[in-house]
Amino acid sequence: MQIESVIKSSSSNIRLMDGTVAAQNEARIEKEWQGNRLQAKVINISDKPLRIQEAVLFAGELPLKPETPFYGEGFMMLCQYEGTLASPQLIGAYGTDWDFFRLPKTQYNENLWTVYNLIQLSPEHQDQVLMAFTSCNRFVGEFRFKDSYMEIVMDTEGLTLEPGQSWELESFLIISSPDPHMLYDQLAASIQSNHPRMTYPEIPSGWCSYYCLRPMTAQGLYENARGIAERIPELRRIQIDGGYEAHNGDWLIPRPSLGADMKTICEGIRAEGVEAAGYISPFIISTESNLFKEHPDWLVHDEQGNPFNEIGRKREWYMLDGTHPEAQNYLRHISRVMHDEWGIRYFKLDFLAYGCLPGGVRYDPNATRVEAFRLGMKAIVDEVGHDSFVLGCNAPFWPILGLIHGNRVTNDIFRDWKHVSDNARELFYRNWQHDTLWFNDPDVIVLESLDLTSRKNGEIVIKKSTLTEPEFEFHKAFVAASGGMILSGDLLYQLSDANIQVLKKLIAGTGKAARFDDTTFTVGRIQQEDRQMLCLFNWEGEERKITVALEGAYRVSDYWTDEELGEYSGELQVHMERHGGKVLVCKPV
Repeated sequence: MQIESVIKSSSSNIRLMDGTVAAQNEARIEKEWQGNRLQAKVINISDKPLRIQEAVLFAGELPLKPETPFYGEGFMMLCQYEGTLASPQLIGAYGTDWDFFRLPKTQYNENLWTVYNLIQLSPEHQDQVLMAFTSCNRFVGEFRFKDSYMEIVMDTEGLTLEPGQSWELESFLIISSPDPHMLYDQLAASIQSNHPRMTYPEIPSGWCSYYCLRPMTAQGLYENARGIAERIPELRRIQIDGGYEAHNGDWLIPRPSLGADMKTICEGIRAEGVEAAGYISPFIISTESNLFKEHPDWLVHDEQGNPFNEIGRKREWYMLDGTHPEAQNYLRHISRVMHDEWGIRYFKLDFLAYGCLPGGVRYDPNATRVEAFRLGMKAIVDEVGHDSFVLGCNAPFWPILGLIHGNRVTNDIFRDWKHVSDNARELFYRNWQHDTLWFNDPDVIVLESLDLTSRKNGEIVIKKSTLTEPEFEFHKAFVAASGGMILSGDLLYQLSDANIQVLKKLIAGTGKAARFDDTTFTVGRIQQEDRQMLCLFNWEGEERKITVALEGAYRVSDYWTDEELGEYSGELQVHMERHGGKVLVCKPV
């Protein structure tokens, strides 16, 4: 394809920290193409050290119209991008990666849109093109563009490359096909060859405290544990989410109003016949925490040696330095206590992107932010990963490859249409990652109305539940279409018997992610040996009919109720409520 030949035949350059481009007698990028796979290295051929800001694998015009549709990954969980090369748009509620984390722009990227890890291009009347980095051991890969101009860049963070030394860059892949599912199958296989996934014998299920138990108390956790034991033992575990801790960083010290220490709470949950699952945000440290006050040297610092927080979502959060030996020992210690003393065998690790943000000075000045993050993660995984499930959340997606069993792939859910519809779109673009890179976590499923109370700036805020019945059906359908983890976000002792049965249906589901006919995400299909499941979605604000193409004749029934809907051949027309969703089972006649 023409795009591939342009990329392969292009020249490269190396941008230095002083704003200049390295001369040909100073440094070069050596490229080795094997089919559609590129392995490259940067070599300092001069007699002086070079501080290299970024390695540019490609920069130039592509044979594409500015109106070409694209999809691009974000650096972390909350950010994804779509639209056209001329008019990119954010998928998500929190802004772009650079806005969310207050990342500084440089002269090289200030006028370009940036996506990370992969970009899928959909030129008119041509095959789909997928470009992606297939490893992430040291460097972050970026795609920058405006209209038809594009750069493919490795961020080398201004590190120093000594004379005669070289850096291996991350592996790169460019492929094309009329079938986007085939492209992502190839990408997943290439990533697994570089980062073998951590395996776990089952897709976990459970109940999460965050979306219904406000404030969290020991008694509330026990009540929902009894709800599992008495009503739906298939859920198996209580996910004790953030909020139990005194402060971010003091994960072994409970909040006084919790009502008990964590060891007692975990024992109380197990006394009900239910597993206790744990939570930490390993890389964020609050100014109020004992760790911040007693060990500021374990944090990422500025040039003057003070804790660094010029980037990041919240000013009161600082970043643990994954290269610091004592910080690694701290992560091992809290993981060991939770595992050995609290009996935890499921660890949710949240706000992980804070371990991989740029900027500041680390204990090891030669380590990249990816290396720092992976060192911190390995301190936890090596301690507990042998017999415990490890779930990532708010993670930097490529740097975490091979270090988790499961991964959150959507924003937090709330009981309103915006969150439900946004999360569905976020999820469906990432369905290919499920059971290839990790088990996808689509966040919890909420089945009933519940207003949530929280505090913001010292004031009580009530978040009203506004979902309609069709919108709850949409939510049920998108969780079914994920094929991933099933976590309940409702109060189990209050949940209706009908919705308990919905949870049981979901837990006993296919374990396969739906493949969609196109990026309208209207018709998703899950193929099984003896049947096909259809996941149907009406994103519009009015009722409509959806026509589904069928290859052959099928007996169709409703997945949730088992109601027989008739026999259909060639196509199926389905009436959909406004913002509605359906899951249908199609058995060949």
